[in-house]
Amino acid sequence: MSSSSVPSTSTNTSFDSECHQIQEDNVTPTAEKIAPIYAWSSQLWQGLATKAGSKSFVRDTVNLASMSEGLPAIPDNMQGMTEFCGLATWKLKSTGCTMSHRSRSEGKRRWKPTRRRPTLCSISNSSSFDHSDSESNGIACLFFGWAYILCMTLLEKQRIPVFYSSTSSQTWGTEDELEHGLTVELGNASDEEYRWWVSLLTPGQGWRSPIPDQPIWSVAYTGNMNFRVVRAERAPASSHCNPPSSKQAVEFLSRFASRYNLESQSALALAMALTLPIHNDTSSMVQLPKPRLITSQFMPHTHFGIKKDYCRLDRYMALSSNPLFLSSALWSVFWEPGVECNLVSPWCDPIVATIKPLIDRGDLETLGHVLALRRPSIAPLWYGVTACGNTRSISAIIPFLQTLFSCLPSRPIPEVAAWTGCPQSFMDLSGEGPYVQMGNQVSRADVWRLRHELWDVEPEGAPFRNTPICPWPPFGYIGDEELEIPVRTHINCPRHYWVYAGWTWLFDDGTEKRIEPADELKSWDLLESDSQLIFSEGITPPVYYLNHKASKNAVGDIFRWSATEIEMSGKSIFGHRWVDALHDLGMDDDDEHDSCSDDVRCQSDVSLQRVEDWIMT
Repeated sequence: MSSSSVPSTSTNTSFDSECHQIQEDNVTPTAEKIAPIYAWSSQLWQGLATKAGSKSFVRDTVNLASMSEGLPAIPDNMQGMTEFCGLATWKLKSTGCTMSHRSRSEGKRRWKPTRRRPTLCSISNSSSFDHSDSESNGIACLFFGWAYILCMTLLEKQRIPVFYSSTSSQTWGTEDELEHGLTVELGNASDEEYRWWVSLLTPGQGWRSPIPDQPIWSVAYTGNMNFRVVRAERAPASSHCNPPSSKQAVEFLSRFASRYNLESQSALALAMALTLPIHNDTSSMVQLPKPRLITSQFMPHTHFGIKKDYCRLDRYMALSSNPLFLSSALWSVFWEPGVECNLVSPWCDPIVATIKPLIDRGDLETLGHVLALRRPSIAPLWYGVTACGNTRSISAIIPFLQTLFSCLPSRPIPEVAAWTGCPQSFMDLSGEGPYVQMGNQVSRADVWRLRHELWDVEPEGAPFRNTPICPWPPFGYIGDEELEIPVRTHINCPRHYWVYAGWTWLFDDGTEKRIEPADELKSWDLLESDSQLIFSEGITPPVYYLNHKASKNAVGDIFRWSATEIEMSGKSIFGHRWVDALHDLGMDDDDEHDSCSDDVRCQSDVSLQRVEDWIMT
């Protein structure tokens, strides 16, 4: 966000004149508009915190299966592939519209599911995230197992072998280390099973592939807690064991879960492993709950939960392998469809007041419950993040709510919204009612939607090809006579309803693999219609809001997205200091050099000059 502003023709000399300007300002919200949003947010988030305070972790608290329904599976054969590439398609439901194209695609997504360095992991000082159905807390051990299984699943698809590293042999440690460490009893384990657990619980990265880049779920244990892995009396383990396949590792993990009654904790451990890519990209160290292992007297032989999650792993990996996908889903928990861009601060401030005390005192369990209750469809992801300890993802939450900026990318991604069943932006929703309202007015939110839909029809529509990075809708209306022709052509149509039609994997040899959703995804219409202001008499915001930083950034981002199409009635908005459209278009750079000849100016410079002249008149 730029700190520069459009030159003003007047000078404010007192606080009173500034207040008067705000009262006449159609961008800065009035106290009357702030009050219901502030009260609504306060009531909602305080209610979530109250419910979260009475929740505990039980079987099925973390339900990954509910999140897998809309996810595409990664390709089975990835031999020779080092990147994923694909795109989402959308189709227009029959509405009586005469639009020539009934389907559209978002831009290609290309990403690498590997990183040069593994994510560091350590053991915390507390056994947090205990489950009520078990005396044991084996989340850390299960996490190490799932991280390996994710990596091995990818490498198997790439046909890349793995080997144990020289550092993965067990050392007993000093007497003091053993006293403060943990003995992990495997019972009657095979050489392969014993060697695998030793490699996971030994400091460093216990296994590797022969290529420099490792799967994005790779971890390295710091060794701050000593593990002593033992098994029933037998001959010394063979030194020639190979790392197990992903399927074999699932069997080993299931046996371990049965021995210590940990099956209900497996889903949380997997959810934690699925969030590893964002911790790697932010150089965070994962802090795992301190393990406490008590052998179960009744060892169940059913491991359906673990094996079912393994069968869905190729779907989870499509979402997890891209940190941008993960972060878009995570940040959507704070977005609300009924809040316009200039009211983001009064919406977010009560969230800060509710969850900051939880973060400050390290109560990440309750924080996880609050965010899970807010958006149940992505609850496993937030449980996974919070159970990884006080990482940079956690420390980024409050600054994000205050400024909308963070160390994690926060732009909405439409296909991720469709996959998870959790909308991330006003652009994900179709809106309600006819486009034209109050005689000849069209809401800016609808105009923004139509500009994106019609970007390839409008000659100068290229800036609208990608959806806005800001999820909060613009405020206000535009008269139909001020709209560009392609948009004006559709404002009398029945409302356009676009639905997710599938994902297509694109391969380097030119072939494709299309994955259509098994069922039509759930409608989000109820989410939009349920967003109604609820005013609580006992909750009042500050009379004069001094800090609009989040609102300023939201207003600037969403209006600058449309700065190449400025209507006459919106000139004051685009010239407002919160929007600063001139800076975004490069009009206020005194040091700009013309790369064209002296005789002919670049067409883009001419266009920019015309817009600048028009705004400033």
